[in-house]
Amino acid sequence: MLDSPGRLKAIADDNRSRILRILQDGPASAKELARMTDMSHGKIGHHLKVLRQAGFIEVVSERPVRAVVERFYGLTYDRLRFDYGGMSRLQFILDQAAREASPDQPFDPPGFLFTVRMGEEGASVFHRRLVALGEEFNDSEDSGAATVFGFTGAVFSTETPPRSSS
Repeated sequence: MLDSPGRLKAIADDNRSRILRILQDGPASAKELARMTDMSHGKIGHHLKVLRQAGFIEVVSERPVRAVVERFYGLTYDRLRFDYGGMSRLQFILDQAAREASPDQPFDPPGFLFTVRMGEEGASVFHRRLVALGEEFNDSEDSGAATVFGFTGAVFSTETPPRSSS
């Protein structure tokens, strides 16, 4: 269950996602993963540690090799599910992105997601106003300020229009 920012962040990394895809085919050692991914043993070790701490992988077997123990890692899940904590998927993603981009931000919540029924003309009016607000935000830079803020916004259709039955 992807139910926390830490777990989501653990699999958001391309290298860790790649390791998880490889492990879908069966257990592998750090040495094998390093060879398959063309990453250094140290880098693989870091990614394996993050994935273990997040609970996505575990040591499934060990074997002695000379003076060390070779560990084989396997997945702890059959499939991943998301828990959005009562939010829509898009709101969850936007909220997490904002919190990870600036964990000590002065605004809570970091963003909003509203959905309303309206015609395309009305949505177009809001879109133009949002673009104008973004341009105003962009033009208001204070080069002497210590804090950098970001701005994001979108007006989009959340529903696919029904297909005609003809």
